[in-house]
Amino acid sequence: MKRLRGFVMLEVVAVVVVLAGLTLAAVPLGQSVIRRNQETKFLETMREQWGLLGMKAYATHKIGTMSVNDEARQVTFSLFNGSKRILPFPPSLKYDDKIPTKTTREPSGKLKGNRSVNFLSQDGYYWHITLQFEWGRFLFQKVPKH
Repeated sequence: MKRLRGFVMLEVVAVVVVLAGLTLAAVPLGQSVIRRNQETKFLETMREQWGLLGMKAYATHKIGTMSVNDEARQVTFSLFNGSKRILPFPPSLKYDDKIPTKTTREPSGKLKGNRSVNFLSQDGYYWHITLQFEWGRFLFQKVPKH
C-alpha cells in the first residue's frame, strides 16, 4: 500500500494560529510607527514654516505670527499682510497648554509671546517645542510623560 505524503490538519491549524498571533502582535507596533512618523513629519513641517515665516518677515518688513488653536487642531503661520499657512495636527497629538500659543516674530528678529509649545502624544510622551534666540531657533524634543 502506498503511503500519502502531506500535512496533517492539526499541523495546518497550528501554523495558521501562529501566523495569526504574529499578525496581531505586529498591528499595534505598526500603528505606533505610523503615528511617530506622522508626528515627526508635522514637527519638521512646523520647523520649516517657522523658518519661512522668519525669512518672509525679514524680507517684507512685516510682522509674522505663529498661533496654535487647540479647538481647530491647527497651527497657523501668518504675516501682517494676510498671507497664511495652516498646518493641521496629526490625529495622535493633543495640544497640552492651557492658553493658546501666539508667538510674534518681528522683521528685526525679535520674538514676543510664548516661546514654548507642548503636544501630548497618544503614545504617552510629550513633544516639547522651544523657540530660542532672537531669530527664533526652533527645537523640538521628545520628553517622557511624568
